Amino acid sequence: MNPRYLPTTVDGKVARVVEESGEVVEVIGRCLRIFGKIGRFGLDSADPEGGPNNAAMFLSELADLRHAISQAENCLTDFAKIKVGNAELIWTKELVPASELRELYNEEHLTDEQFLAENKVIGVCSGQWHREGLEYRL
Repeated sequence: MNPRYLPTTVDGKVARVVEESGEVVEVIGRCLRIFGKIGRFGLDSADPEGGPNNAAMFLSELADLRHAISQAENCLTDFAKIKVGNAELIWTKELVPASELRELYNEEHLTDEQFLAENKVIGVCSGQWHREGLEYRL
């Protein structure tokens, strides 16, 4: 991406969240290009001069996409808020394992899987637990 065309902050620096989001779009474009090649030539097809086949290239681009999305999420975390009445729920990077939640709720007799199956969202005083994989974010 050309830094000349990226939005800047008040102090003239490139807005990091915009830069990371642009990277996501760029990698999606590369994924779509390889997906098109797979549609035309198949997963096993490779350059006649050698190199990775389309499946290997697609896996590589998907890994890049996961990384780009993670970077964008990390930048957006500082800005993410939800207004609920007079309160604001703030997205944090802190993850709480299910075992700690089971302890908080005095449900230690359940396994992590059972607890997670029964509790999709857990409300608390100043925030909200949000399920993310096998852990929750506050």
